[in-house]
Amino acid sequence: MQTDNNVPGKKSSKVSIVKIILWMLFFIFLFFLIPFFGVPAYLSSDSGKTLILSRVNSAIDGQVKVDSLSMGWFEGVKVQQFDFSDSTGCTKITAKELAARPKYLDLLAGRLTIDQAVIDQPRVVINISGDCAPKTETRKIIVESPNAVASSTFAETKISQASASSVADTPAALLAMANIDLTVKDGDFKFTAPDSNNDMQTLELRNINSKLAIRPLGSKTSFDVSMAVASGNEVSQINTVGSVKTGKNEWSFANTSGEISLEVNDLNIATLGPLFKVLKIDVSAVGRVSAVVDAKVQKGLFENLQAQVAASNVDISGDVLKGDRIQTPSLQADIKLNTTETAVNIDKLKIEADGLTADVKGTIPKTMRSLEDFLKADSPDSLQAQFDCDVAKTFKQVKTIAGFKHDFDISYGRLSGDINTQAQNGKRTLAGKVKLWALEGKFPVKKIVLSKPVELDAKITSQQDKIYVEKFNLDSAFAKANITGTTDNMTYQARFDLAQMQSDVGQFFEINPTLTGDANFAGKAAFAKSILSSTGSGALSKLYIKFQDGKELSESSASITYDFTSDFESGKLTVHSADIVASPGVVNVKDSIFSLKDDSAVQTQVNADIAIELANARQYLMVFTSLDPNALFAGSASGNVLLNAKDKIVDVIVKQITVKNFSLVYPGQETFSQEYLNIAFNGRFDTVNNTRTIENLSFTSPQIKLTGKFTDTEVGKNIKTEGSLVADYNLAAASSLISPFLPSGLAATGKRSDSIWFASTYPKETPALFKSNLNAKATFGFDNAKYMGLNIGKTDFNMKIDNGLMSITPFTSVVNQGKLNFAADANLRTTPSMLKVPGTMKVFDAIQIDSNTTDALLKYSNPLFADATDISGTLTLNTDKMNFPLQSGYKNDIAITGTLSVANMHIGGSSLLSQIIQLTGGSQNPTITVQPTKFILEKGILSYDDMPMTIDEKQVNFSGKIGLDRTMTMTVTLPWTRNSQRIKLPLKGTVDKPEIDVNQLLQDQLKQEFENQIKEGLQKMFK
Repeated sequence: MQTDNNVPGKKSSKVSIVKIILWMLFFIFLFFLIPFFGVPAYLSSDSGKTLILSRVNSAIDGQVKVDSLSMGWFEGVKVQQFDFSDSTGCTKITAKELAARPKYLDLLAGRLTIDQAVIDQPRVVINISGDCAPKTETRKIIVESPNAVASSTFAETKISQASASSVADTPAALLAMANIDLTVKDGDFKFTAPDSNNDMQTLELRNINSKLAIRPLGSKTSFDVSMAVASGNEVSQINTVGSVKTGKNEWSFANTSGEISLEVNDLNIATLGPLFKVLKIDVSAVGRVSAVVDAKVQKGLFENLQAQVAASNVDISGDVLKGDRIQTPSLQADIKLNTTETAVNIDKLKIEADGLTADVKGTIPKTMRSLEDFLKADSPDSLQAQFDCDVAKTFKQVKTIAGFKHDFDISYGRLSGDINTQAQNGKRTLAGKVKLWALEGKFPVKKIVLSKPVELDAKITSQQDKIYVEKFNLDSAFAKANITGTTDNMTYQARFDLAQMQSDVGQFFEINPTLTGDANFAGKAAFAKSILSSTGSGALSKLYIKFQDGKELSESSASITYDFTSDFESGKLTVHSADIVASPGVVNVKDSIFSLKDDSAVQTQVNADIAIELANARQYLMVFTSLDPNALFAGSASGNVLLNAKDKIVDVIVKQITVKNFSLVYPGQETFSQEYLNIAFNGRFDTVNNTRTIENLSFTSPQIKLTGKFTDTEVGKNIKTEGSLVADYNLAAASSLISPFLPSGLAATGKRSDSIWFASTYPKETPALFKSNLNAKATFGFDNAKYMGLNIGKTDFNMKIDNGLMSITPFTSVVNQGKLNFAADANLRTTPSMLKVPGTMKVFDAIQIDSNTTDALLKYSNPLFADATDISGTLTLNTDKMNFPLQSGYKNDIAITGTLSVANMHIGGSSLLSQIIQLTGGSQNPTITVQPTKFILEKGILSYDDMPMTIDEKQVNFSGKIGLDRTMTMTVTLPWTRNSQRIKLPLKGTVDKPEIDVNQLLQDQLKQEFENQIKEGLQKMFK
């Protein structure tokens, strides 16, 4: 079947579709056209004005009124009779007309572009007196963006040129991308504020006429501003005109080019008081200033700077000067100069002020290379300068800004000098003299007197390609130095009296350690193309340093020989060799590089060999480490240390340091000694993030191998420390090394492979809280150990510390052919930290006792054991409570409640036992049984009510108290009876020398006999 494409119905449908599309396009066009014409019309109407004003007034603290508002896509926005008053009535702003022509499409792109803006007759009135006085507040504008391509910091305001999306709500950042032409016609700003006497003062900025062409970063912004400054009858004129082009990526002086002219005519500084109040600048200022300044800047360098300043009766103070006060009855300054990358070229620099005169003309080099070129015989540059300064007047005005001590004061002193260059017959001479003399002052009550004037006398000549230093002499009480020769072959000598330097210089700048001694240096040097090379030697004699914390260093003599090259342009110091000899030994630095500039790309690299005697290095370790002051070292250490530092990150690599014949002694402990020690580690010290890391730590000796790592990080006000160690060691060899961390008197043997992990976060200001917040896991044990007369068999146990709470898991060991059961907890947060056995426990189960056990334990339980020379038996001890301190010095904090018993005991050599046998009769070697006895040990006193003993089947009982200080108050109950009661006698003496008080027995017998005789006499009388 054929299809007919010309069927009328088909054509009709096509036509209708086309019409529909056309109508749709028309309605879409109409949809956009209505807002295009409707929005400006609505906003220009009374309804639109009312809507806008209601929205604005609801969002601000005040009210805005306008007579009319009109808006057009091509004509811009225009406001007639603008009027704003804040809610307090303290601020009022009016303007006859505000007009602006923004580019609306640029707003969508995140840019503010205004072809032309005019503010006609603006009036601003601000009153900050009375109820309008500003409240204390901090105002900040901070705008940042991950897409920022430029930023600048002005006081508390940081503006980053960011992406359009982040700029939309940020006027300050929008300004960084703004393109605005603004004209202010006949403006008037009025500020009213109280002065220092609370009298009202008004400042007016009248007849403000200005044109501003604000452009985005990288473009030229121009300005032309003129105004009259008026207060009372005082009127002065300020005019400034110029243009500035910033860098494309930032607002900084180094990337700024432009020109500026400023003219100030007889301005009374005191009239600016209300303006300072409004700007919240705490400053009090009086005086009059006139100035004319013309400057042209290209990339941060002055192509031309001319300025004439005249001031009189100037007195400026306030917080803005940080306690300083600038005062001068008169100031005259006339300046004309330009700058280059390498020099400041001065056509004229004359300053006359109260206490300061200066007259300078010529070129001042800015770099070492430019100084070198300046000194050449064929240099076209010259310099003439004379200056005289009343140090007392000048330094009082800038002492805080210059960093002097807070209460420092100079009562008298002068600094004067002259510098001059001359050229004649191919010879060029630079001569200069500077003298600081008759200086006196105090800080804060001590009088300061410079013991001798400081004088600098120099004469440098150049001829052909040679520069001669004929003299360069420094003379003072604390330092003397001189340099002579040519720049490629100079000889120098210098001497410093460290005590006198501290006495004189330390009066002005803080030198914290106490210094005494002499330092002398001598050598040869060469200077060419900004590179200084030198070889020489130095010597220190009778050096003594006392630090603020009381630590001390002393060296009877020390020396250094050196060979270095310093490149001042690149900021690189190369030490070819430096051999330092002092009491600990020798340090050889070789082929090392140091950075001379903070922003230098040079990476510091130090390569040093050391050979020192540890015993002689002890005083250095005491000063610069937290070494236990009771520890004594011996041995000779040698090895190599590599150090790399860049961007305040220091990497330390110790491949191997070998210590021969090493020994370590703690008072009261066995000496730890090893034939050799090999130590290696990698360390990183990040001073930016305050992180210290030790990795690949290796400690190897014939009997000890230790590996591990350690980190120490500052987190806010806290320090976070973490480490892990694995140790393979011979316990007998290491016991003296770790003895400070073990119970006193513990001697252990065995080969161990233990591990420990620890971590703690504690306040930086309170390092003692390290253990209070400690978390740790450790394994420990031994094959055999001796402790308090106990021979302990093979033992392994685990220890855990959780936030300063330590727990030792329960374990059982063979002790003296019996059994030891133990588990404990400790709170490391307390002082002293107490180790506590939890609940009831049979600590000793039928252990064999001997004289060692008696001396360590049983002597304090009964004086019967005091001087026993031979003892045997079986001891059982059950405790209901057992607490004892982990630190020494807290013996009276030991607390034990329990029950002890001894079976089949034999004692030889006990004087108290001999006395009992004499009184009771029996064999000389009786079998003794101590029945279960409950006792309490607390506050340094062990006490019990009854300790029953069977001595060869005779019953003897003890009771009383025994002190850990070896005092006692005891009684013994013998097996005799009188009147159906057993005889009880006191013990006298001490635990070491106990005696039965038999005098008490005789007294009792005589008393009884006397009573019997009286009774018999009475009976005879009454018969």
